[in-house]
Amino acid sequence: MATVIKHTKENVRNPLSMLNTVGSELEHIFLLNGIDDGGKRLSIKDLSKKEELSDRQLNKACEILGRGDSFKTFLINFQSDYKIEKEKCKEAYNLSKKNFTKLKDILFLLRNEFNDGADVLDDILDFFNVDSEQEIFEESEKVAALFRKQNSVQVNSVNLKAWLRRGELEFANMNLPDYNEEAFTSWIEERTWEGSLGDPEYFKQLPSILSKFGMAVVLVPYVSNTVYGAVRWFDGKPLVQISDRGQDLATCWFTLFHEFGHVIKHRNEDIFEGTQNEPKSRQNRREAEANKFANHYLFNGDNLRKTIFSNIRTQTYMNASSLSNEYDVNLLFVSYWLIKAQYQPTIQKRVHIDFGIGYR
Repeated sequence: MATVIKHTKENVRNPLSMLNTVGSELEHIFLLNGIDDGGKRLSIKDLSKKEELSDRQLNKACEILGRGDSFKTFLINFQSDYKIEKEKCKEAYNLSKKNFTKLKDILFLLRNEFNDGADVLDDILDFFNVDSEQEIFEESEKVAALFRKQNSVQVNSVNLKAWLRRGELEFANMNLPDYNEEAFTSWIEERTWEGSLGDPEYFKQLPSILSKFGMAVVLVPYVSNTVYGAVRWFDGKPLVQISDRGQDLATCWFTLFHEFGHVIKHRNEDIFEGTQNEPKSRQNRREAEANKFANHYLFNGDNLRKTIFSNIRTQTYMNASSLSNEYDVNLLFVSYWLIKAQYQPTIQKRVHIDFGIGYR
């Protein structure tokens, strides 16, 4: 899991620290009038912290400054306004602290690129490009509503919005040519990628390899209660965003090719993947088509899966290497289905992958 970046500034700045007390205001006025011992003359140890002055102190301040009743009224009104603003500041501060708690899990996605805010919460607002925490929650709920239309699983709306936002920022920094579907599909059909299926470093090079086709592939670490992947379209170009959920290379390959299926078969449709390889009875048409696409290129069709689950029902012994040879499927993906079927999962081939570099 990606590590949260440590910040030295306050998570949430207390707005009360920016609010002048009547004592602070009076001290400033004293100094403007060349009086540097106003607090001492009022018998107040720390004038700047004084939130309310007594009638005697108000009269004394007027006497020191040579001011009349209007100045006294000014000070009375100032400390009265301070009391009102102080309560507002307390409410705002408590609310902001609660909001920060809801947002803190996505801090690592800022990647030290957003540091100009007065506090960490301000940096988060800059990351989302909004003016308030409420905007984050409202925009997040809109995204979550679209997600829920496509998936039956629960999602953390803020985490999902943040994960998608990171993808948008990466996309904005890419100088992509126009999307060339013909060249992209030719790359898939040529299968040059097959020789590197077990290499996580090759997988991480795919964003660069595929960018020449006008295809944006962005690898963003998994954020809890979000998705395996997503497809969105910007200016006629597909943005395929993949998470390292489970940090399993086979899972990442399947998610990638599943999203490729959406790109080719469901052009200009935004799609979010909350689950992977659901039973066919729970798949909608689009998901079934994307699964079929991924199964064709990675699993040589669906026969391997059927055989494995049939053998589970009949309690037939299975060997991953033998299945790999029989069905002409990379051992990594034979193990993928054996693990899914809970068949001796601890001895199956798994390759670890982590997208967290650059987020720590």
